[in-house]
Amino acid sequence: MEHPSDAVVRRLHPLLVEVRDALVRGLAVSRAIHAEHGWQPGADRHLDHQLVRREAMERLRPYAEHHDHPFGTQLELLEPANENLGLPMSGLILRTPTEVLRVWHSDDGELPAAETQGLRDFYAQGPTAQLHLQLALDAVPGDPGRRDHLALLWADARTPGSDPELVRLDLVRPRGSTGRRVDVDWHVGLLDRLRSSPAA
Repeated sequence: MEHPSDAVVRRLHPLLVEVRDALVRGLAVSRAIHAEHGWQPGADRHLDHQLVRREAMERLRPYAEHHDHPFGTQLELLEPANENLGLPMSGLILRTPTEVLRVWHSDDGELPAAETQGLRDFYAQGPTAQLHLQLALDAVPGDPGRRDHLALLWADARTPGSDPELVRLDLVRPRGSTGRRVDVDWHVGLLDRLRSSPAA
């Protein structure tokens, strides 16, 4: 039986590959800037992540501006027409016709704690199984304008002399929160899956 995440990964496969590649390029830019100035990335991880985010957003911007990409103008970046390049603290936000995807750095693979109303609102959605049952029974009419909320969590390896490398790229579907704790519907690793075909 197909896991609920499989269809999502298949549908978003081209975008997920582009986000992965944009993050790797961002890591390379951050590493080059730190090397040029003799800075240690570990001394200011916020700057490191902001540089990754800045370059990644530039790499993803064409998806929102041109029609000749797999997602064309269906992909929205957060206010792509101005210089507010996504969310603070290294986060990115992307919207497709069916999903809102928030991209965060996460060394431990955990979602950010539900400390703000904005995060609590983002996490507040029913589990996949419940939604499928509601649609099947037509007990609760579905909202065709409602986009599924997903998080893409990444982490990198900092090995001197080696190429920038992602050691984590996980797709997570939240299903609400209890206090600061986030409840997770499903959580899948993507590094191996994105090396294979979309149907895998």
